[in-house]
Amino acid sequence: MWGDTLIDIEDVILQRIEQIEEDDEELETDYELIAPDNRGVITVTYDLLPIGAEFVESDVSWSREDAVDEYSFAADEGLYVAVIVPNEAFLSVKERLLRKGRIGIDVYSYESLGILSTPMAG
Repeated sequence: MWGDTLIDIEDVILQRIEQIEEDDEELETDYELIAPDNRGVITVTYDLLPIGAEFVESDVSWSREDAVDEYSFAADEGLYVAVIVPNEAFLSVKERLLRKGRIGIDVYSYESLGILSTPMAG
């Protein structure tokens, strides 16, 4: 972890949802916060059908042992899968996916998407 301050992951998620909905007004989004790990999942639907899952990881959650398995499960269900990580984790996550033979899962850094990460209040 870089410092003692957690990233406000909900703020990152809301910024990403705004981008998705601006890109295509026909897409619907919903999200789930997974508080203990400071991470979340955005579900993207079109015409009530789930078409994508975007896993938004924080500086503490991206290195979880089961992370790639989660991404793989969603991809195997036929969903478009993206993983959004802090800038510092980008190369490590790409490498882990390649090492496990997972292709077709997109990885983006916050910075590449123009997302600003802010510390959690309190």
